[in-house]
Amino acid sequence: MITAFWGQVARVPFAEVTAFSIIWEVGCNRATFYYYFDSVDNHALRAVAASVPVEIIDLMERLLGGAVAGVHLDAHTRSAVERLCLLVGDGGSPLLISHLKELLQQVWVRRFDLDTTREDVQAVTAFMASGIVGILGQFAGRPCDALFDAHLATIGRVFTGPALEFAKGIPPQA
Repeated sequence: MITAFWGQVARVPFAEVTAFSIIWEVGCNRATFYYYFDSVDNHALRAVAASVPVEIIDLMERLLGGAVAGVHLDAHTRSAVERLCLLVGDGGSPLLISHLKELLQQVWVRRFDLDTTREDVQAVTAFMASGIVGILGQFAGRPCDALFDAHLATIGRVFTGPALEFAKGIPPQA
């Protein structure tokens, strides 16, 4: 059902995806859909959560640490990113965009053990999540190719590295 959801979002705006359209495409009945999901929104939220490419964090760490010269997403990660681009473009949903931002913040907080009781850390992670969503929106409906990789590398070097250093309490380097 998740695959059917992404296929539909690639063809029509999220607002046009219904439980019936998913059921029809998958070939199951309403009871099966509602056994697993409370609603289309619930289904979509779970699909987004399953598509957040946490592998990008490892790649960014290697980039910022100098272990790699650039960003090159593997096919699985690229596919996940392209799915997320669909949700932040014109056919997306404020609910799903907000959820994606929250998920990105949660991933960074867990991965880097950030202190979310600090208002400034909350502001930095919110800024970073909004920036990533903005980049995803630029690629909505377009392939996330080498140009996307270049944008991601630039964002990593210019914003992500310094923002994480600040959030972790490390003084920025001059």
